[in-house]
Amino acid sequence: MAPEASDTQPVLSGKGGRKLMPVILIGAVMALEGVGVFFLAKVISPGPASVEAAESKGGEKGAVDGNVDHYAELELAECRPSNMMSGRFVTFQIRVSGLVDQKDLERAGKMVSAKRARIEDGVNTVFRSAEPKHLSEPELVTMKRRLKHEFDQIFGDDQLIKQVLIPQMLQSRPGV
Repeated sequence: MAPEASDTQPVLSGKGGRKLMPVILIGAVMALEGVGVFFLAKVISPGPASVEAAESKGGEKGAVDGNVDHYAELELAECRPSNMMSGRFVTFQIRVSGLVDQKDLERAGKMVSAKRARIEDGVNTVFRSAEPKHLSEPELVTMKRRLKHEFDQIFGDDQLIKQVLIPQMLQSRPGV
């Protein structure tokens, strides 16, 4: 006759249980070590220091100096450059303005209208050659610095444009 099937599972032999014991022991030691390091770090490290914001003397952030009243904003260019440096085609719609001295506003306005094509070409060149990390900076510091250099070359005067502003910069990819 055939042997009857029993409902009980086979008992592990002594060798199988012994192989599992070191793994369990090492896991328990690692867990205890992790808990110990956590509490030790809590005890040793000081709490967060409280910091209060101080009022800035310079007025608005990024101002050329404390007195922003003697500067005027002048729109320099509005264009749609493209960039493929990241491997994807990205089109930008940007407006670029600049801060100029109030006394130089009329002269700068005449120079901007006389050199419109060179200004737009310079802006397009800067954006087409920009690395993706420079285009994703929160304050676009690198792009503003490169544009300032480009404008200084175009106008032939490095003191005319005091600061470059990018009030609008929209990115779009094809099919979006």
